[in-house]
Amino acid sequence: MSVREAVETDVDFIVKAYASAFAFTRSRTEQYIEDTALSSFHMIEQGSEPAAVFALIETGHWFGGKVIPACNIAHVAISPEHRGSGLAASILDFAGEEALRRGADVASLFASTRPVYRKSGFELAGSEMIYEAETSELYKIKASFKCRRVSGECLRPTIGKIYEEHCRDQNGVLKRHPGHWNVLLRAADEELSTFVFEADGKDVGYIVLDTGNPECLLLRDWAAITGKAAREILKFMGTFSTVYPRVRWHGGPADQLVFALPDKGWRLVHQEEFLMRVLSPAKALAARGYGHVSGSLKIAVAGEAYKQTLLLTVRDGNATCEEDTTGDADVTVGHAQLATLIAGFRSAHFLHKAGWIIGDGEAIKRCNDIFSGPAPWVGEHF
Repeated sequence: MSVREAVETDVDFIVKAYASAFAFTRSRTEQYIEDTALSSFHMIEQGSEPAAVFALIETGHWFGGKVIPACNIAHVAISPEHRGSGLAASILDFAGEEALRRGADVASLFASTRPVYRKSGFELAGSEMIYEAETSELYKIKASFKCRRVSGECLRPTIGKIYEEHCRDQNGVLKRHPGHWNVLLRAADEELSTFVFEADGKDVGYIVLDTGNPECLLLRDWAAITGKAAREILKFMGTFSTVYPRVRWHGGPADQLVFALPDKGWRLVHQEEFLMRVLSPAKALAARGYGHVSGSLKIAVAGEAYKQTLLLTVRDGNATCEEDTTGDADVTVGHAQLATLIAGFRSAHFLHKAGWIIGDGEAIKRCNDIFSGPAPWVGEHF
């Protein structure tokens, strides 16, 4: 197997591979390549024959107010005649090595077949959730709003600043690559509108509204810095109730818009988990934010052929992590399972009961406190 960056002459193969793997049309694949940049794609060849393709997108995941450098492994497609040959595991190993070379501490992806990815060291790390509400219910919300339409060159810097502020108290959400923004903001001009919500002279939220489907109003992207901004966004969307019966959006497990909604009129329509692989345990633990927590924990990370003991020290949410071979570890966790702990997808108490973490009661409590925080999620499918 050999791997190289994609070039223009590979586009036809990528189109065929994505048609077979994801039922993408040619125009959809070509648009995705344009949005993400051809240089993000890697070709896998067996002999001189192309066998598979995947994208590697440099990004980051927010945890505890800080960013863990990451790469998304996106849209892995193996041509039908090469499936079932063990090629997927080799692709993931190469992608992890390349992500590490690019400075990533973790790699993340959505898995079509989880057993294959779990064998390669990936574990559950957060949720993608899609909610839907009836617009007629939103109009009943008691709120007023002040917003302005933004477009052109000022659009991405304006909403990007709001998005970053929104990320600081979320877990899992992406530090977006330009390709993520391109996908979110791509649509026919007459179908896509962006509105920024204001309070006391400050931007407190935004929505990217897609009106292309008369059956359902789509929030391509949104952020609300305050609960009041969330209510204002809902009220604004309620003004479309005479045309659009429903509105749909990506949100988190503790979703601000759901919290601000009436008791009836909304539902969860989709949920899927993304997976993460820790490429550098010490760097990932040190890069993560920990809110306002302070404490220390000696963690033994056990791989298939090695065991590394790390001392994590947290002071007011900032961490250092270094190897420490003196004495016993407070807790022991498998290398693959470390992703779930770092992400906070499951609490240390839960993981201890499941047998994924070994430690005494005091150490598990300390571990639980250090990695506590909002449930992780993403607003993109990569």
